[in-house]
Amino acid sequence: MNIGLVWPATHRLVDITVRYERYVRGFEALGHRVVTVCPAGTEDGYPFPVHTVPDVESLRRPELWRELRLDAAVIIAWLRMPEIMAAMKSACPYVVSVGESDGVVGVRVWPLTILRRMVAFHTRFGMKVRALKHWALLALGGYREAERPVIESAATADLITLTSPAARANLAAVLAHHRRPELADKVTVAPYPVDDLYRTAEVLPAEERENRVVAIGRWDDPQKDAALLAAGIEFAAARMPDAEFVLVGRNGETPFYRLCRRFPRVRYLGVQSPAEIAGLLGRSRALVLSSRWESGPIVAFEALSMGAAVIGPRWVPACEWFCGTGPFGSLYERRSASALGYAILEELTAWRDGERDPHRIADVWRPRFDPVTVCRVLLSGMKKEDRCSAP
Repeated sequence: MNIGLVWPATHRLVDITVRYERYVRGFEALGHRVVTVCPAGTEDGYPFPVHTVPDVESLRRPELWRELRLDAAVIIAWLRMPEIMAAMKSACPYVVSVGESDGVVGVRVWPLTILRRMVAFHTRFGMKVRALKHWALLALGGYREAERPVIESAATADLITLTSPAARANLAAVLAHHRRPELADKVTVAPYPVDDLYRTAEVLPAEERENRVVAIGRWDDPQKDAALLAAGIEFAAARMPDAEFVLVGRNGETPFYRLCRRFPRVRYLGVQSPAEIAGLLGRSRALVLSSRWESGPIVAFEALSMGAAVIGPRWVPACEWFCGTGPFGSLYERRSASALGYAILEELTAWRDGERDPHRIADVWRPRFDPVTVCRVLLSGMKKEDRCSAP
């Protein structure tokens, strides 16, 4: 089949978190031809065939999709972009929307959750007030128009993917609220694929791993909540003197300065290469997440693939999936230093007591994050009559 991977934004493909390269490899391994459709300039450094368009708006042209003659198209549409979705569907028999969302997209379904996110996104008081006013307008009735693209996009797609069962349930609640519960039948679970680097590396046994917890993120992003992470690690480090903590990612110098000064066993390394991160995860016991929200934390997929456990908040649907299906990590219930810190202590104690098996962790999760497995799921809703071209 001819499959199009569609990128409807202006960031370079090699800079985004959800790497299209892995989808290309997965579809090619299944015997399909793949072209990535993207705005000009976003393909710089991208090593696979592309079809560029002048800008994102060009993706709304039905004639573009007629010219490409695709059997299937896969797009990260953030559960929206109904005009682009409709243009694709006008000429392509099978359209997949990769959600890149935790499904919490309905103001009347999760009013307080969305309010917290809207306020947390801004650092200036004036912008927080504006966010509060905007939320009030949505809650009082504006949500119908604001969420209309979500419903139209879902109606157009043949398949919608989210990264965990709980995220799927979240979106189903929104669709039901808008009296379109039947659209939930299109939603399936497909985590993001991880690089072969994390799926094929040696998995070290528990006794060869350091008593260490790793955190990885963009620490200048309010979503990642660096302040909560620093406070939680401080709580745990004061109570478990032999534990080590390594913090990786950009712009963490300021939020982690005092923590690293107080505890020499806490190190901030800054940005690291994928190979360095894989090695670090493979020699550590757990990854800790402090995010206010996540669609699907790819770094957690990578950690599980390397046999490390995940420590994360229950309100992140993917964490609930990981930690609720076996001895793969620990959850915390509240956004507080003590809750996060106790979860770290609980997880490291489980490792000390022999309750974690890195090989079992990797064996369970590596197949789920395999690009071939993920791409099979993306094509699972296709009917025989949609397959126009021979592979």
